[in-house]
Parts: sequence; C-alpha cells; structure tokens
Amino acid sequence: MKPLYIIGIGQGKEDLTARQLDIIDKADVLVGGKRLLQLFAPHKAEILVIDRQIDRVITRIKEKMATRKVVVLASGDPLFYGIGATLLTCIDKKHIQISSNISCVAAAFAAIKEPWHDARIISLHGKTMGGFSFAGLARENKIAFLTSPKKDPGFIARNLIRENVSGFLFCVLENIGYTGDQKITWYHSYADVMADTFSHPNMVILLRNKDLPANVSHETYLGMDDDLFQHAKGLITKSEIRSISLSRLKLVKKDHVLWDIGSGSGSVSIEAALAIPEGSVIAIEKNRHRTQDITHNIKKFGCFNIHVVPLNFPGEAHTLPLPDRIFVGGGGKNLDIVLETACDCLLENGIIVINTVLIQNMERAFTFLENRQFSPAMVQVQVSRSQGMPFGTRLEPLNPVWIISGTKPMS
Repeated sequence: MKPLYIIGIGQGKEDLTARQLDIIDKADVLVGGKRLLQLFAPHKAEILVIDRQIDRVITRIKEKMATRKVVVLASGDPLFYGIGATLLTCIDKKHIQISSNISCVAAAFAAIKEPWHDARIISLHGKTMGGFSFAGLARENKIAFLTSPKKDPGFIARNLIRENVSGFLFCVLENIGYTGDQKITWYHSYADVMADTFSHPNMVILLRNKDLPANVSHETYLGMDDDLFQHAKGLITKSEIRSISLSRLKLVKKDHVLWDIGSGSGSVSIEAALAIPEGSVIAIEKNRHRTQDITHNIKKFGCFNIHVVPLNFPGEAHTLPLPDRIFVGGGGKNLDIVLETACDCLLENGIIVINTVLIQNMERAFTFLENRQFSPAMVQVQVSRSQGMPFGTRLEPLNPVWIISGTKPMS
C-alpha cells in the first residue's frame, strides 16, 4: 500500500511550499473539494471530488492507495476541523503523511492583528447545539466561530441576544485568503449583524469591548464571601460550607446539568455555574422574593447558564432537563418527597449532595440514600469565624451543618 498524502492548502495556493507543490504535481489521484481542485486544473491525475457522501469517497481512497499515489487537498490545516481528522479515524495512521498549513483561525486573527492563544474556538459545522451554550460565553474575552451556511453570523447574533450575552465587538470575516474578495466588517450592535447578509465562507470573531465595564466587577473564586451575594439575612449557604458542598458535587466536566433545589440566594448555583460554563444550572426556588436575589446575582456574576425556576419542588420537576448533579439545600419537613423525586430524576452515576442543620433530616437523608444503594457518605462541618473584641479577637460559631452525598448506581 502506498502512503496517503494529506496537504493543507492554507489560505491559498501561494501558501504552499515547493515540496508540497511537488507532491501534488506527482499525484496519481488528486482528491479534494471542487474549489481546491480548481486551483490545480488542469491536472494529469485522476480527480476524485469530496462531496457529502464522505463514506463513499473514503472507500475509493482506500482502493486507490493499493497501487497509486493519492494526494488529498485540505483547506487550511487538515487537522483543524478538517478532512485529515476524519481520514485518521478510517485509515491506519502509519500509511498517512500529513503536511500542515495555516488554519483559517490563524489567518483570521492575523487579518485583524490580534493574538489568539487565549481564544475560545467553536465550530458550528454540521452540529446541533449539543452541550454548547451561548449563555456560557458571557465570561469569555475572545471567541472565534467557524460558521456554516445555516449557522451563520446572523444565527450567532440572534442567539447572543436571546441569551442576553453582551459586551462584545462582533467581527465578520468573509472570504479570508481569497485574493481581492476578502472583507472584514466590525459591528457594535448584534441587531445590525442580523440585518446584514454575508458571502460564504466566513468566520466570526467576538472580542470583549474594553470600552464597556467588565462583565464581572471583581474576581471570582471558590467559596466567595457571603456579602458578595445579595441575599435575605441568613438565607445563604455560608462560604465555607459552600466550598465543601461543591467539592462533594465533583463538577469534573464543563457541561454538567445541575439542579439546585431550594436555591435561596443562588450562591451555590453561581459558583457551580462558574465551574461548568458549557453546562446548565437549574435554580429551583419556591419563594418568588428570593428568586429576585438569584436574578440579581446572576447578572452581577455574568452566569447566564443559570435558569431560575420558581417551583415548589417537586411540582413539575419532570419537565426539567434531567440532571447528573443535584444539590439540596435543606428540604425542610418535605425532605422525603424532595429526595424521592430528585433521586428518580438523577441520571445514573449522578451525584446528589444534601445539606441540613436538622438532626432528624440528617438521619432521614442518610438512610434514604442508603436504602437506594447510593453508598452515602457524610461529613459534619462546624465553622467558627473570628470576631473583633475591644481587647482582642474571639471565635463566633455558626450552626453545624451535615453534608450528605451519594452516587446513583448503574441499573
């Protein structure tokens, strides 16, 4: 079997080296999209056009490799959301030679003269939204979108408006690398983007507008001070307890779905949302006055991946996205009902964490999880905070809290 050559064209034929051009010139079979193949027409090689029937194309490539030199042309960098990544999953890599080139993202940031080592890169090619959330972009500073005809700049602008994500300069780059046709347009208004039309291919870059106030007015960290949150007096999970509770939730993925039942001021929701920017936090609170505190804190911290649900749990809980993490901040006299519904809805291998200051609820929660084979664990936390006195410092104790956690078994 002869080697398969995959060559990135970069942003145009002029980006190719003499060695890359020589490989292409000596190809027996030349494979690529119509636009790339036209750059080398006419060519003595057999031409194989990449179309939507990618499986058929890969089968033919394998057949040709047996006796002939096959060269695949890729736009930009073959391994950056390109055909190279697909071919590596279908053909043994020992038979593949890859020659990289300038990616579209590198070219786009070069065109606007901005470094991109700290940029978030999102591809919208052929994808449903999946775990990606526009709301989760609120805390980013620099984002590049690889668009598609259906998910174009207008689609991005529309979703930013819908999710109330503001504070970005919006740049559309059309035909980057196409001599004479490339166009760069900056927008301060998402509405203006939606009113415009664009040629393809294009890219979108969002840059945090430095002339606007920062989306969060202070640094965030685990166990933030209680007074950073708007809350009714005393109705907040204290910072020390919050830190331990979040550690028990084990937010190891960026796209968890978390239910915060009885969310109060939303302090747990806020810090969880910061840890899972591509996920979703459902803040469930029956007291409508407290939901106002949650909404205020969401805006203050820019955590727009939190969805406030004014619900007397369990209520219509079955209509909510199923969680893989649940936090219960008490439960009161209805703890058994809360836990039964919560555990039924929790996805397999999901984690539930229950905080309570009541001795009776501690025993009920632990026993309930034990009976459900959740392998519960418990820690009792007693915190004392320093308080100034006229001639020194004393310690003032907070209420002791039991933190009970468990993992739902696989069926």
